[in-house]
Amino acid sequence: MLHTATRRVGAIAAAGALGAAALVALASPAAQAATAATTYTCTFPSLGARDIPVSITATLPPAANAGLDAPAIPVLLSVTLPGDVVDAAKGLFGATSIGGFSNDMVATLDELSSSDGADLPLQNARFPQTAVPTTANTPLTLNTPNPLTTAGAVPASTVPVNLPGAGTYDIVVPSAFKFTATKQGDVTMLADVPCVFKPGSPSSLGSVVLAENESTTVATPTKRVTPLGQKTKLKVVVDAANEVPTGTVKVLSGTKVVGKGVLNDKGKVKVTLKKALPAGKTKLKVLYPGDDYTAKSKDKKVVVRVG
Repeated sequence: MLHTATRRVGAIAAAGALGAAALVALASPAAQAATAATTYTCTFPSLGARDIPVSITATLPPAANAGLDAPAIPVLLSVTLPGDVVDAAKGLFGATSIGGFSNDMVATLDELSSSDGADLPLQNARFPQTAVPTTANTPLTLNTPNPLTTAGAVPASTVPVNLPGAGTYDIVVPSAFKFTATKQGDVTMLADVPCVFKPGSPSSLGSVVLAENESTTVATPTKRVTPLGQKTKLKVVVDAANEVPTGTVKVLSGTKVVGKGVLNDKGKVKVTLKKALPAGKTKLKVLYPGDDYTAKSKDKKVVVRVG
């Protein structure tokens, strides 16, 4: 997979919006639970603005490799509706059960050391019908299906994405979303209720480090012996796990740069030295400085023979 400077996509395991409990199931021996107890303000047509307490828990790896393809990752979401909202649903709409869904929940990865970031949309954020309490002014908790406790359940999940470049990222809950409430039979009661993150509430589920992928640089002369007076050409190959390295390589004699080249879309380049080398053997170094996804590497034992 090739990344360029203009292609900044993706995300990682992170939880989304509504949630008294959100779970990201990511296979990792070093996975860590991350929790955020936060608040959204939702504006209901008949009741006005109501603060909705939200708690999100995600199981996230403390580190991963930049640029990897991340599959869809399950997420558990739950929200507790205030008692007066539940009573209004019963009185105005005759609701004996309440469910709902949201189609625009987007968490983010914010790069802590720069302005970089990446979006993390959620899909299948749907809450099955839950019976309303018979007692007045009693809150009601809605939960998305939990695949760990209900066989065959389809959970909310992240969309399949590519992880962005190397760095330390803050995992941030959605800034806003719209929620559609339904009653028995999944009949719409309230469509697109706007909910926004309440300023001052906790917004982070923690951070994750995306590490550069290790690389190797190998350089060989295109000819076993370069004829005296001709400029030597080197074939340079830079390989990396998961990624095709991009950028330039430099050829050094001691500390002096004697050649440069730009890697092609296969991580390869042929470099012609600036000047012809003297007769005999000359030792050179080839340096690759790395890119957003790939660590630097070098070949420090390149021997050129001229005769």
